[in-house]
Amino acid sequence: MGVAVGDAMGNGNGASGGRSAARAVARGVATRSRDGLALPLEQALMERMKELHCLQQIEHIISTSQETIDGMLAEIVTTIPTAWLHPSSAVARIRHGERLYQTGDLERCQSVQSSAIKVNERVCGSVDVGYTDPFEEANEGPFLAEERLLLDTIAIRLGSLIAGELAKAGWIDTLREQELLYRQLVSVLGGMAEMRDPYTAGHQTRVANLAVAIGAELGLSPKEQEGLRLGASVHDIGKITVPAEILCKPTKLTRHEYDLIKEHVEAGYQILKDVAFPWPIARIVYEHHERMDGSGYPNGRTGDQLLPESRIVAVADVVESMCAHRPYRAGLGTEAALAEIEKNRGLLYDPAVVDACLRVFREKGYRCGS
Repeated sequence: MGVAVGDAMGNGNGASGGRSAARAVARGVATRSRDGLALPLEQALMERMKELHCLQQIEHIISTSQETIDGMLAEIVTTIPTAWLHPSSAVARIRHGERLYQTGDLERCQSVQSSAIKVNERVCGSVDVGYTDPFEEANEGPFLAEERLLLDTIAIRLGSLIAGELAKAGWIDTLREQELLYRQLVSVLGGMAEMRDPYTAGHQTRVANLAVAIGAELGLSPKEQEGLRLGASVHDIGKITVPAEILCKPTKLTRHEYDLIKEHVEAGYQILKDVAFPWPIARIVYEHHERMDGSGYPNGRTGDQLLPESRIVAVADVVESMCAHRPYRAGLGTEAALAEIEKNRGLLYDPAVVDACLRVFREKGYRCGS
C-alpha cells in the first residue's frame, strides 16, 4: 500500500524521487524571498526538515497501519499541522467524499489553503490547512511557498492511497461474487448427485457439516473451512455416472458392481478439475477414499501424499455413512462409527483427524445428522 514520497511528487521511483525532493527543498531555500516570507537560512532549513518529517510520518502511517482507510486518514490529518510555520495555530482537514477528518474548525480560520485530492483525474476530496490567528508576513498571505508544494504533495499521496483502497475493495467484491457463484455451482452439483441416489439424500451435506466441525477443532481458518465444506458437499458428485440400479441396490454388491462404484472418485475429479475454484475441491473429491497406509483408492496414496482436507473428509464420510441407514442395512450407530475410526487410527485414518472427531462427539456433544 505504501508509495514513496518521490512517487507522490511525480518521479519514476522512490530513490530518484527522494533526490528530486531534496533538490526541491534546496531550490525552496534559495528562492524563499521571491514568493513569500523570507526566513533566515537556519530557520528555513528547520522548516524543510519539518516538512520532510511530515511526509515520512504519512508514509509510515500508510505502510504500517492496520486500520481501514478511515482510520489512516484520521491519523494522517493530525500529522499535517506540525509541518506548518505556525503549528500551534494551524488546523488541518481532509475531505474524502462526504467524510471529514479534521483537527479543528476550519471555518473559524483567518486564512486557508487547499489542494484537491484526485483519483484518475477526478476530484474526490481535498486537503486543507488554515490558521486560526492572522499572520500577514507573506506577500500572498501567511503561508510559505514551500507549504503549497507540501500540501500538493500530500494531496497527490492521498489520491494514490484512496485509489489503491478503491481498487482493493473492487478486487474483494469480485472475489466475493466469484465465491458466491462457486457455492451456487457446488450446491447444484451436490443436488444432482443426490437425485441419482435418493437413499443417500442429505449424506453429502451431513458429511460437510461434520468435516467442518472437525476442521474447526483442528484450527483450520474460516477460509480453509469454507473450502472443506464445499469439497465435502460434492465428494460423491461422480456417482452421477454410476447406474442408478447399482446405487439403489438393496442387496450386497458384486465385485464388478463395487468396482463401478469406486470409479465415482475419478469421475468426480474429471467433472471438477477444470473449474478454477480458490480451494482444492477436485483434489478433495479425488482423495476422499484414500487411506493413510495406501490401501485406499483410486491411486493407493499414503498419508503424506494426501491433502489435510482429504483426510478430514475421509473420516467424516466413514462416520456419517456408518451412522446412516442404507438400502442393504440399518444404521450402525455413532458408537460403532467412532469405534471404527478409533481402531484404525494411524492405520487407515489420520491420527490428528480421528482425535479431533472423537473430541467433537464426546466432548462437544456433536451428533450424527447435525
